[in-house]
Amino acid sequence: MRFLKGVERGAKKLVPDSWRKYFRASKYELLMRRRAPIDLVVHVGAHWAEDAWFYEECGARTVLWVEADPDTFSKLQGILADRNGTTRHLCENALVSAEAGEEVQFNRFNGDGSSSSIHASTDTYRERFPHSQETGEVLALKTRTLPDILARHGIDLDQANRSMLVVDVQGHELPVLRGLGDLLQQFAQCKCEVSRVPMYEGGSKFEDIDAHMKARGFRLASHRYVQVPRHGDVLYIKD
Repeated sequence: MRFLKGVERGAKKLVPDSWRKYFRASKYELLMRRRAPIDLVVHVGAHWAEDAWFYEECGARTVLWVEADPDTFSKLQGILADRNGTTRHLCENALVSAEAGEEVQFNRFNGDGSSSSIHASTDTYRERFPHSQETGEVLALKTRTLPDILARHGIDLDQANRSMLVVDVQGHELPVLRGLGDLLQQFAQCKCEVSRVPMYEGGSKFEDIDAHMKARGFRLASHRYVQVPRHGDVLYIKD
């Protein structure tokens, strides 16, 4: 999914800034512009911070980027160091999950590594993305929880205006959400990658993510339920 977003964002760089809003990677961007300004963004599954320009346009004062892969994180640090402007960009190298201290296997994928996951790909994934596959390199990583990472950076959700959570972790979305506990309800909105078909072995299912979000007072705002993509991004809003 991130690979396709990267292609689109590359095209955006070739057009004037004022036109970029017409090249939406997903429906959530239009809603985000309407709900701006957003003080704080916490983005789990940062990759190379491809959405940095958009968060800045939405008025983010602080963006916390969390990336699991150490090599990807190293490049992310360099990218963020080169950004100018008033937005404060923080980053953390961590594999976020429901519990801390668990050792998990992290499968690296080819290309730019944007599809790397603790889950192996399914036949459905390989059919949809025939050029994306595991490299065979597996990292042993220790899990951490998002509340611990927020505390480490001194981030207080109570002090943020319309804070946003972004979860793009290739099938591991539900454990990230569960690890937040009651802190999830302090976010005003959550963009989450979801799958209605099995893309990763043992990966989170849309219906489970949706039930978790609804139980905590969020509503699906970016799509009608019949229009939720087989694999893509949705936006939840807490009214």
